[in-house]
This record gives sequence, structure tokens and C-alpha cells, in this order.
Amino acid sequence: MNIARFDKKKAQPAHNDTILAMDVLPPGVRAPFDHAWGYLQPGHDMEGHAHPTEEIYFFHKGRGVVVVGDEEHPVEAGDVVEIPPDTYHTVRNPSNDELYWFALWWEPVE
Repeated sequence: MNIARFDKKKAQPAHNDTILAMDVLPPGVRAPFDHAWGYLQPGHDMEGHAHPTEEIYFFHKGRGVVVVGDEEHPVEAGDVVEIPPDTYHTVRNPSNDELYWFALWWEPVE
């Protein structure tokens, strides 16, 4: 059994140092997807980007704003956001609280 919890001390900068990210599954576990915890400081934005993989964000603490393509929506704990492949996306944290999410991404299935 593996129980993972986000730990800022173990997390690494990602997306040009705009967020902290940490793997969830231990080394050696082979899964058909990649994964990471995401953490965004209050008042900061994640570097916007696009990639060929599909992705899902599960927000579990805090409130923020997610941008996917031309759409912008508020998000909070309990929200799940689907991000299509090759679509620009970013997360913003305009609040005074920390924002945490869990991300899964994988190659599109035909």
C-alpha cells in the first residue's frame, strides 16, 4: 500500500518555477498515466502551456481560476477539470489561500 500526501518540502518547482509539483506514486510503479500534486501560492499564476496529452485536474483545497482554451472558470475543492490535448491551460490563484490540486495526464486513446 502507498499513501501519498503533498509535502511542500519534497515538492519541486515546475512550469518555470510558477508552481510546486510532487509525484504521487512511488518510483517503480508502472501506470498508464503520469501524475503529480500541484501547489500554487496565493496571488500567483501557473505558467500557461499546452501539450499533446489529455489531462484532468482534481482540486482539493483552496479556490482559484482555471483557464482552458478560451474558457475561464472559478474552481474550488471538489471540482474536476478536463483538459483536452493540445489546448492552452493555466491555473490562477487570486485568493489569499493556498491552492492544491492533483493532476493526471495520459496519451489520448483512439
